[in-house]
Amino acid sequence: MGIMSIATLCGAGVNTCYRLAIQDGMPVSMVTCARGLMTLGFLMPWFLRARPSALATRRPWLHLGRCAAGTVTFLLQLLAIAWLPLADAVALISARPLWVLPLAALLLHEKVRRSRVLVTLVGFLGVLLIARPEGELSLGTPAALAAGLGAGLVLITFRALAATEPAPRVIAWYAIASVLFWGPVTLWSWQAPSLFAVAMVVMGTAFAMVIDLCASAAARRAEVGLLAPIEYLQIPASAVIGWLLFAEQPGWALLAGGLIMMGATLYLVRRGG
Repeated sequence: MGIMSIATLCGAGVNTCYRLAIQDGMPVSMVTCARGLMTLGFLMPWFLRARPSALATRRPWLHLGRCAAGTVTFLLQLLAIAWLPLADAVALISARPLWVLPLAALLLHEKVRRSRVLVTLVGFLGVLLIARPEGELSLGTPAALAAGLGAGLVLITFRALAATEPAPRVIAWYAIASVLFWGPVTLWSWQAPSLFAVAMVVMGTAFAMVIDLCASAAARRAEVGLLAPIEYLQIPASAVIGWLLFAEQPGWALLAGGLIMMGATLYLVRRGG
């Protein structure tokens, strides 16, 4: 749980760094491609040590599914944190543990008790409370909701891969997929980034790698259901960062919705959800 807390707090750092890079003029496609390239750079010592076996796997299709889900989810996450107040975007994306229940039932054919369904629906009421439109509806809201759904899918594939694949291999496959997908888009829309934007992407990518490594280590030591509620630490951390750096004032809806989501997730964990 301590390792997962580190990963969660680093998540707030990732969102902050990437938002600052985007606000400084770096295109979203360049952020995603740069993250992939920098991740491969950070993994180079592991590549050199593992050599031919670095990417060898018997589960290429599962890696492909994780890469596809991760690529789309990261794009939606960047759009959400760029278009919404930081804490609101993070809160909506943090609904991932609630999405895991229907996804596990649909994809893994897990049996779902009625009480778990009802509590999950209550948790989504908290999501709707945060997402309620005030005046003009921002496109960041559906982007954040879809990012939460995609993050749930990423979690399921990550769980399936964790049993046989080392964390660096999973990260490397995703980084390569990001570069191959976003590289041509970045070259087509190229514009020279500022040094500040580059520094923010480097820092955000370092945080992201810590998240992946810590999440993998935590998943090997505790059940995912026990770790899921810890992710909600990112909401107050992001609220403080949004207040200090972006002069954003968190409202009562964020507090109430976040507490409802956390309560529903804690109930699911205690009941074996």
